[in-house]
Amino acid sequence: MSDFFPRHRLKALSAAVAIITGVLVCRLVIIQVIRHESYVAKAKQQWYAKVRIPARRGNIFDRNGYPLAVTNWTFDVGVTPRHFPKNDKKAVAYLAEVCGLAKKELRRRLARDCSYIRLGRDLHLTEGQVSELSSLSGVTLDLKHDRLYPFESMPPQLVGGINGAGSGMAGAELAFQDALDGEDGWFLRYQLAGDRKGYEPVNAPGRKPRNGNDLYLTIDTRIQSIVDFELAQALDRYGAISGMAIVIEPSTGDILALSEKPTRPLSRGALHADAFALRSINCIFEPGSTFKLITDSYLIESGKVDPYDAFFGENGKAAFGDAGVFHDDHKYGWLTFKESFVFSSNICTIKATGGVRKEDLYRHILSYGFGSRTGVDFPAESRGTLHNPGSWSARSLPSIAIGHEIGVTALQMAMAYGALANGGTLLVPRIALETRDGTGDVVERFSPVAVRRVFSEPTAATMQDFCAEVVLKGTGTKAAVEGIPVAGKTGTSQKAVGGRYGEEKYIASFIGFAPAQDPRLVCLVVLDEPGYPYWWGGESSAIVFSKIIEGINLSTDLLYDAGAGTVIAGGARSGGKHMPSFLRLTTDEAIGLADEHGLTVRCPKVKGIVYSQSPDPGTRIDRSTEVTLMVREPVPPEGTQSVPDVEGLSIREARRLLLACGLDCVVRGYGVVDRQDPSAGGRIPQSGAVILHCSPRTGDGDITGVPVARGADH
Repeated sequence: MSDFFPRHRLKALSAAVAIITGVLVCRLVIIQVIRHESYVAKAKQQWYAKVRIPARRGNIFDRNGYPLAVTNWTFDVGVTPRHFPKNDKKAVAYLAEVCGLAKKELRRRLARDCSYIRLGRDLHLTEGQVSELSSLSGVTLDLKHDRLYPFESMPPQLVGGINGAGSGMAGAELAFQDALDGEDGWFLRYQLAGDRKGYEPVNAPGRKPRNGNDLYLTIDTRIQSIVDFELAQALDRYGAISGMAIVIEPSTGDILALSEKPTRPLSRGALHADAFALRSINCIFEPGSTFKLITDSYLIESGKVDPYDAFFGENGKAAFGDAGVFHDDHKYGWLTFKESFVFSSNICTIKATGGVRKEDLYRHILSYGFGSRTGVDFPAESRGTLHNPGSWSARSLPSIAIGHEIGVTALQMAMAYGALANGGTLLVPRIALETRDGTGDVVERFSPVAVRRVFSEPTAATMQDFCAEVVLKGTGTKAAVEGIPVAGKTGTSQKAVGGRYGEEKYIASFIGFAPAQDPRLVCLVVLDEPGYPYWWGGESSAIVFSKIIEGINLSTDLLYDAGAGTVIAGGARSGGKHMPSFLRLTTDEAIGLADEHGLTVRCPKVKGIVYSQSPDPGTRIDRSTEVTLMVREPVPPEGTQSVPDVEGLSIREARRLLLACGLDCVVRGYGVVDRQDPSAGGRIPQSGAVILHCSPRTGDGDITGVPVARGADH
């Protein structure tokens, strides 16, 4: 009996050992064979770290390469001394070089008893430096990402903005997100056993970041600055609560400038479209008499009216049966159809539409793009308001014919007049020209897109003549520009408030093109609720249009035609030549160009950029003509700028001179500059502003009290 128990225990122990051994073997087979790949992957996740290399978002430029949105990357570089290889001379030398430190100073800092030492702030590093520093044990890089918008004379909703994740949230930033956004890169590094901070590089797969493409918009910052300034001045002078101005190129549909006042901040958290959408494409208004272009072109195109058919104006008041009573602000008698457009007679226009089928007029209006989106690459565009003819009342057709009972956007109206200016083709508004990669190669071009022909060539020529007469002798005489024939149409409409037209609340507008014979630019100005007597488009918006076109002509060569000689000096001899443009040339380039043309040049003895010239580009001259150039001096080394003398100049002339010197200005009052602060010759920082104290010229009187005859679209 004594031997039984030991043998029993031995068998039990042997069985237990066999079972345990079998379990271990099975487990090893599972780990090493069956699930080998899975456990290897888990091990790699612990050993290796996949480090993200962020891609840089593409920049946004205007058509001339001026930056509108740029990405500014800087890095804070730090080190944990106990993990950094202090004895590695190459690592120490490289880190010291990148951080701008002497090697001796770096070693002194590394010797401190600190857990972390910051070595550099806001450092600009290349991709190679980032990769090299990331591979050094103990070195940390903190990326500081900032999106800068250096050009302030533009609605924030146009260029747009980005959210916290770096994605576009409005404007061009959102519309061209795919082009601007790059693709992040990555590389692998592994962790030393027992050392949580000790990373070393691994010769493993990786991918370089693909930076976003740069975007070039159709915006011209030279024109944008002029439009933005003139619109701001108009709101102050005419007492309007807001305003919009658009300049387009009719041959391509390019938006060269778009301004909205007052400026609204771009709100990232707002839930309504007004926070991030342009009012020029999102807000609708009744256009008033500018819409008569659409009505009159239909009547002429369909042959229902001849330009010289006569209509009686009923001395300013006429009843049209169930449609009710309509008024003109002037007591017109007999007017030709052309004169009814030139002098903006509502009654004569309504009489001309007698017998027109509302369905036909409705289809004609649709063909111009009203009631639908223009197709511009911006979010939250409105279709406007155009009701189906089935819901029209007896008053609807005559009301729509004169620009009421229809809601349009500013961009829709600008494109309709752009079609007139280019000879009859409605285009899609274009906001982007192209995208380019980091080497400057073009990735994608955005070509002009034609929608349809809306004017025949004879009708376009007739309506262009109508618009030219508006400026020559009609309601838009104050839109005239010295030296350039222009054409356009005034518009005035009452605002609807709570379903009823508000008392003394008007929308004043003017749309025109220049030059009248060969249009290169179309400009729309809309003022919301200007004060009396500026309710009428001809008394406010037309003047703003004139100042914008004048500024563009004086500051750029966009309206200059070397073959046609847009501006011709009186009394010049036939057979002479035209003044070349020296604008934006360096002093040396300007002198070289003058030598090529055999011209004598007077300019300051400084190296700089030509910002103005006399005579203007395009003026017909002979060899005896002397050219005077105004040059912007280079910025002094200490970053200050000498203040020029602007006393006695108009606000526009003073601002132009200051901008050319790289200075901003603050205008107080209006008229001419009486006093400036700092005074001429003083020096201020390059980003500083000069305060201009202005007052009216002698005899100007109080501009707000000038009596003006009340007309339909003055």
